[in-house]
Amino acid sequence: MQRLTALSLVAAALLTVAPLHAQPFPAKPLRIIVPFPPGGAADVTARVLGEHMAKGLGQPILIENRPGAGAVIGYEAGARAPGDGYTMLVVFPSFVINAFVRSGLQYQPFRDFKAVGQTIAVPMAISVHPSLPVKSLKELIALARTRPGELGYGTPGAGTTHHFVGEMLAVAAKVKFNHVPYSGGAPSVTAAAGGHVPLLISNVSEIAPIAKLGKLRTLVVTTAERAETMPEVPSYSEAGFPQLAITNWAGIMVPAATPQAIIARLNSEMVNGLRNTQIQDKLKILGMFTTPGTPEQFDALLKSESARYAKAVQDAGIKLD
Repeated sequence: MQRLTALSLVAAALLTVAPLHAQPFPAKPLRIIVPFPPGGAADVTARVLGEHMAKGLGQPILIENRPGAGAVIGYEAGARAPGDGYTMLVVFPSFVINAFVRSGLQYQPFRDFKAVGQTIAVPMAISVHPSLPVKSLKELIALARTRPGELGYGTPGAGTTHHFVGEMLAVAAKVKFNHVPYSGGAPSVTAAAGGHVPLLISNVSEIAPIAKLGKLRTLVVTTAERAETMPEVPSYSEAGFPQLAITNWAGIMVPAATPQAIIARLNSEMVNGLRNTQIQDKLKILGMFTTPGTPEQFDALLKSESARYAKAVQDAGIKLD
């Protein structure tokens, strides 16, 4: 009788615990780590998309800005997070670039993370402060040849795509610029508009409003066609520099231990948001284009971009440590 009573108690206890383990995902708020300051393309996209995804998931999504060290601080925070699906990480090309230009990283892109999906593609632009006496990319290069190493260009950080655009332009034009890294896109734009740095390499989404106010002069965009938000600015092909064919991109990753079923759920909600016409229109106005796709497609892009930037590092001799 005592044995039956004990078994009954164990069974009752298991029935009580089982529902806790069977709770559907998600059962609590989620977070998206943004490795850049508020106001940039990564932050804006995360907030717009996160708000939409939260409705489908039935839980709030908190945005956590962790800028610094060329986004390394945010990436490493993502790598330390538990793989339970409650932490997502926004990544830009620096996510794969860092492996080639920095030593002592506490994360490896293809070991510590799994792809959820690409979110946006963003054209970039090269701009100058109005005080600089140049009105085209060719005039900028001519000036740089008379002042080797003197002209500084601001970027969101060392090892970012923007940094690579500057170095690849220098290699192609056989000139030398001075890289001036900031802690994100918004701070670099503010510095350039204030005349603290003469050149700026930024996302079109960040520069378009400032350029329209006349605070900066944009010389070229890094796409084959002119950007819709800046139709007056020549494309890289018109400027005669096909080496600048670089489109910035962003996507969402999760820690590698995250179950595949949860990744599929997050991807489904993400794609649903990216296909929402209101979100598409909102981001398009800011110069960003949604790119909904599968985790496998984003993983393939990451590997392709990793190989591309490995070659660029070798060609330009870039090393940050």
